[in-house]
Amino acid sequence: MDTVHLKANRAKRLLIVDDDTAFTGIFKEFLLAHRPGTWIVHTADHYAPALTCLKESAIDLIVLDLNMPVMDGLQLLSLIKRTHPAIPVVMFTGLATAENRAASLKAGAALFLDKTEVAGDLKKIYAALESIAATPTEGFRGMLRQVGLPDVLQMECLNRKSTLLEVTASSDAGRIYIEDGSIIHAETHTQSGEPALFQLLALSGGEFQIKPFTPPPRRTIDGHWESLLMESARLHDEASATTHLTKPAPTTAEPEPPPEVSVVRKIEEIVLCSATGELLYEWQPKNVDRRIQLLDLISNIALSFAKTPLLTRGERLEVEAPESRAVLLIQPDRRIFVQSIPKP
Repeated sequence: MDTVHLKANRAKRLLIVDDDTAFTGIFKEFLLAHRPGTWIVHTADHYAPALTCLKESAIDLIVLDLNMPVMDGLQLLSLIKRTHPAIPVVMFTGLATAENRAASLKAGAALFLDKTEVAGDLKKIYAALESIAATPTEGFRGMLRQVGLPDVLQMECLNRKSTLLEVTASSDAGRIYIEDGSIIHAETHTQSGEPALFQLLALSGGEFQIKPFTPPPRRTIDGHWESLLMESARLHDEASATTHLTKPAPTTAEPEPPPEVSVVRKIEEIVLCSATGELLYEWQPKNVDRRIQLLDLISNIALSFAKTPLLTRGERLEVEAPESRAVLLIQPDRRIFVQSIPKP
């Protein structure tokens, strides 16, 4: 990965992902020389350094080639739109077929350019990039049925973003405040704090919009985001079970069982990888290779019992021990391993 720094307080950060290093070198030099100080240019020749750059830098715009090794441009575009949905992506390729154009725009590309048409006149693509980067937007919008709200929160927190997430549905509406990757406040018309967060996460339909961060009226949440999402999933599972099971009436008067004590847990390690075993994110893993191997094993077992080729709804496995708990989430496009221990 190659990086050139220019006047960071004025420039936009651009990431060019293309395995044609000769072209990216020429294109980068042109961008930097045409209007000095406008761009900070990062380049990557395949998906791995591109994902590293996105993890380490606040990128404003991505130019992405289609034909690349291991993970092609469409696959990388889909991954980027899941992990960084607010970053506009321009597909810039010599394979400008109608099918590739339709697939790219459907996957979330802001623009599809034919490299053979504009490579001889780089001013054309410069004008396009400048227009997209300068276009004011209120934020990224999405449908809750297309993109799960827990997924959006997870990616915003994993990337240590500071954003305001507005959620609207026919039954409710509210806001979730994320600062430096931590959920610090949530509110609905009737509740605030964790109850409001769980209420919003339970919505099955509606819209969400990611907006620039503004400080909340107060901080009401201090738990780790992963613990909050796990608790929300547990509450959802309990609510689903309640709707499908009818509790029999007691035959004799029995004392009510004591209420369960909620255990506050501390996250010890996190591993996030793609469906093909590529490491996307890790936090203090004891052995990242063994964790990925375990996720792969559980994935293969889950697939062997699945009725369809893909785990369309995902699989979740919890391993409870006296001193710790491991949660494994197996989904079509990613696998997550989280180890936690009770807080003292």
